[in-house]
Amino acid sequence: MRFVSSVPVLRMRDEAETLRFYLDFLGFTQDWQHRFRNNTPLYAQIRHGDAVLHLDGHATADSPVATVRFPVIDLKRYQLELSGRNDLAIGLDLVRPRGTNLELCLDDPSGNMLIFQDVPEPS
Repeated sequence: MRFVSSVPVLRMRDEAETLRFYLDFLGFTQDWQHRFRNNTPLYAQIRHGDAVLHLDGHATADSPVATVRFPVIDLKRYQLELSGRNDLAIGLDLVRPRGTNLELCLDDPSGNMLIFQDVPEPS
């Protein structure tokens, strides 16, 4: 037996704003989407490289927020890409908390925290 990976499910309050943030700004692509019927909340899978997320539009005001950590090879390059399309007025400062690897922390439109952490290229 072995675990392969996990797929975090993040609440999505405003569908259009959330998809704009993940697809247009962060550069994720949408693999698929599902609605039980027309005019019902969206449930979708998005990805960026090997990182996969599910976005759940069925979230209510009391649905929990999540924190997701993304290992990124060459985080500085990703930061530069985001800076070039930063029409969302988001701070894109890299930090190095407590001597660890560089990180870029963002909140998505639904209050979920995304932590992009610089990691070395695997050997």
